[in-house]
Amino acid sequence: MKQKPKTVRRGDSATRVFEGLRADILAMRLMPGAMVDEAAIARQYDVSRTPVREAVNRLATEGLVSLLPNKGSQVSALDLSKIKDYLEAMDLVQRAVTVLAARRRSARHLETIRAARDAFEDCMRSDNQEELVLRNRDLHAAISQACGNELLSSTYDRYLDVGLRVARFTLSRITYETQQVYEQFLRVVADEHRQMVTAIETGDEVTAEKVAHLHTVNTRLRFNEFLAEGYAPRRDGVFESPAG
Repeated sequence: MKQKPKTVRRGDSATRVFEGLRADILAMRLMPGAMVDEAAIARQYDVSRTPVREAVNRLATEGLVSLLPNKGSQVSALDLSKIKDYLEAMDLVQRAVTVLAARRRSARHLETIRAARDAFEDCMRSDNQEELVLRNRDLHAAISQACGNELLSSTYDRYLDVGLRVARFTLSRITYETQQVYEQFLRVVADEHRQMVTAIETGDEVTAEKVAHLHTVNTRLRFNEFLAEGYAPRRDGVFESPAG
């Protein structure tokens, strides 16, 4: 007996569109300030406009899309004041997660954490900057899983997703004056990762907190340098280079 083709429910379509658009925004494939073309998205995902609107509304609740009265929607700008708030919150949550990981990690957790650390360093050597950003998130997500607190872990994971847009500037060669300065920063990041992993392996909660804090401090300092070098947000929220 011939089976009927499986029907795709509208909710499934909305989720698929939401996850695809969210990934594109976090990866900066959809740039801050870009208008959201619902018709083009509907064609891309082969769905009607209804699930697209549902997906856009979900993105708006996460702050990734701004709804414009009578004008549709656009990818939310990178607000400098919100980045400051993000880094402040990330500092507190990252320290707590890393300390708990040092206290509660299992052998399985350590295996995943070590593999993620090594994957980040492999990307450094291959100079794959897109993958570098994702592997950095993977390492911190692995530490998050080891903390043993589901609420704290889910909060941290959400901050890591938000941080993907920030990391496009701190881990991208284009925002550094020279290749040497860029590579020096990456070596600092990799060294902090190694110190963090070692502290978790040995159950050293004091060092785990110290290094987790330093990790955020250095990210904040790099972002401040990035702005001081002449990069500035345009009205649409995209950062403009010193050359304009």
